[in-house]
Amino acid sequence: MIKNISIIGAGNLANAILSGISRSNNSYNITLIDIDKNKKNLAKKYNVNFSNNYLNNELESDLVFLVVKPKEYKILLKKINPFLSKNTILLSFMAGVKHDEIESHIDKKITIVRCMANLTIKNFKSYIFYFSKSLGKKNDKIFQDFFSQFSKLKKCKIEDDIDKLTALYGSGPAYYVFYNKILRESFIKMGYSQKDSREYTNDLLEGTTTLIKENNNLDKIIDAVASKGGTTEAALSEFKKNKINKMFLKGIVNAYKKSKNILKK
Repeated sequence: MIKNISIIGAGNLANAILSGISRSNNSYNITLIDIDKNKKNLAKKYNVNFSNNYLNNELESDLVFLVVKPKEYKILLKKINPFLSKNTILLSFMAGVKHDEIESHIDKKITIVRCMANLTIKNFKSYIFYFSKSLGKKNDKIFQDFFSQFSKLKKCKIEDDIDKLTALYGSGPAYYVFYNKILRESFIKMGYSQKDSREYTNDLLEGTTTLIKENNNLDKIIDAVASKGGTTEAALSEFKKNKINKMFLKGIVNAYKKSKNILKK
């Protein structure tokens, strides 16, 4: 049973995770740890403990979240290594840092889980994809019972899936918002106010998402909108001519390669 939680790193994903936990039906003893003392405001927001040091009583937790930049992982693991309990489940949300790399910097035999989610976890919308070589049945149940309160779960059979999902799912909200931004700017360039452009764009994307949920045959939806020789077809033809789909895929492949090699200079 989860009682004590430590979250190391107080960035955007930690904020989203804290928001998700706060909406669950259980209360936990949570400590947010970050070397930046200004991050104490985030701890106050969720009424959790805060520390800018790695102290014994704070790291002897049932769950320890690593939500820091990958380049900092060696220094971080060296600092927290003496204080980790053998019963701790260590959850790494660090992109590109392999299971074995984390394990090699920890003296005790503890459970290590690589995880990937995105910022929508704060609204009960995100999957948590996870991979572990050391998560036994007992800890797997503890893990699932905890996260299923505020997210969906998917266990990955191979570690490379975490790197792929980092590029596809972890970064996904940025791609979606980027497209939202393009639409807004298009409305503005056509003469609409910023307020109307924002409202029309959000309404358009929300409504279309509902259409997709009701009918996952995407080609059928496109055909229903794009009549032959019409305005929609004129736009789609331009998109296809410029191979936007290939450009988009190339970007995601680049993100995947970066995820696999993020620690290399």
